[in-house]
Amino acid sequence: MKFTLILLFVVAAVANAKFEVRNKEDALKAHEECLEDNTVPDEIYEKFLNYEFPEHKRTNCYIKCFVEKMGLFTELKGFDENAIITQFTYKNFKNLESVRHGLEKCIDHNEWESDTCTWANRVFSCWLKINRHVVRKIYGDA
Repeated sequence: MKFTLILLFVVAAVANAKFEVRNKEDALKAHEECLEDNTVPDEIYEKFLNYEFPEHKRTNCYIKCFVEKMGLFTELKGFDENAIITQFTYKNFKNLESVRHGLEKCIDHNEWESDTCTWANRVFSCWLKINRHVVRKIYGDA
């Protein structure tokens, strides 16, 4: 069992060789850059920094910007499940079950043909409801 978990982690890491794990400083920089591109009121931005994303006319594209800058999403491929697993389990492999459950429940391949901002927000917001505690531990209170 232990060997299988180690092998799974190694395979995910190798498959994600191009993915670079991000930290609290990277998250803060991404937030700042996304704020420049998607101006929101200060009180909304403070919520974004706490990984709460209330409805606002710019929330969808802000989230798309953030997940792109964190290496978790691209317009062409959508969400990178291996990158998400690597990012949110590298410090604590115990997070794997929660992270995978969120992916299984929330990931879609934009079958609804939404614009990319709506798609990114739909999936990330769904996943975040299950894994907000994990995100906050990894990215800190950015």
